[in-house]
Amino acid sequence: MGLIDNIKSFSEKEKLGADKNGLLQSFLAKGFPTIKEEEWKYTSLKKIITDDFLVEENGTKISESDIEKYTLGFKNKIIFLGGDLISKPNIKGVSISDFSNFETKNSDAISALNSALAKKGFTIKVESNTIVEKPIEILFFSNTKNDNFTQHRNNIVVGDNAQIKFVERIQNLSAAKCFVNHFTQISIGENASVEYNKIQDNSANSILIDNIRIYQLQNANAIVNTLIFGGAFTRNNLSFEQNGSNCDSNMNGISILDNNQFADNHTFVDHKQPHCRSNEIYKGIYLGNSKGVFNGKIMVRPDAQKIDAFQSNNNLLLSDNSTIDSK
Repeated sequence: MGLIDNIKSFSEKEKLGADKNGLLQSFLAKGFPTIKEEEWKYTSLKKIITDDFLVEENGTKISESDIEKYTLGFKNKIIFLGGDLISKPNIKGVSISDFSNFETKNSDAISALNSALAKKGFTIKVESNTIVEKPIEILFFSNTKNDNFTQHRNNIVVGDNAQIKFVERIQNLSAAKCFVNHFTQISIGENASVEYNKIQDNSANSILIDNIRIYQLQNANAIVNTLIFGGAFTRNNLSFEQNGSNCDSNMNGISILDNNQFADNHTFVDHKQPHCRSNEIYKGIYLGNSKGVFNGKIMVRPDAQKIDAFQSNNNLLLSDNSTIDSK
């Protein structure tokens, strides 16, 4: 059995409601994207989805030494095992809980699948005028006996005039393959600031599709830093929607890959209001048989006048067999 068949079997046991089932059927009608689709032209999932992944298998326990090995040492840690919340800090003005359902725009089949099946992840609400000076570290651990496909679905709501920083890491501890469909929605209030750092340095048997969607109100500032150093397959979809004037959207990315590693960064900025700015700088170093993809899009709406948008992608190929597709 392939992954599609296992998803069908899993969904039948879950007995999804009408809305969730509709999203699932939308995914099944389209299937996983192929290279025939422009957004996936250089990124093939064909070999990945033929594997016999179990869906949402529960993980075994982890030790303190596992956590210490992969943490950056920040005091505030949110820790997940197999997508289930096992530890969280107490921070004034910040509410942290596990998964709670929320609606979003499903622009592709993989997002629809996440909306349909996800029951794991976090919900973070930051009260207005809250300033959290020290970063919050978010650690997702997977430790299953069998090859596993799992959905994470996260929601962050940041109130007006608040400031907060996050550092996220998704880490596979087992010898089995781990395929994660990870979705995070961040809503940023007026005059608020959010910095989101993603450390993607996973094992050689790890596959990640990571979607982040950010919605900004007036004077909101957002920074997303993506650091890719490992993992067999990584696809990052990062989008910003500027719904207020004088917003700043900043994206920085670095990929350092070797062997047969693959990383694809897709970015999209929707300038919907005037007097906004966006800035993105992505760089890559590729060795061995590694491959990189970068695709950056900027949309400026008719009413979004006096926009300042900058985009750059620079790469260094240090092997005759390494490649980069940049658009």
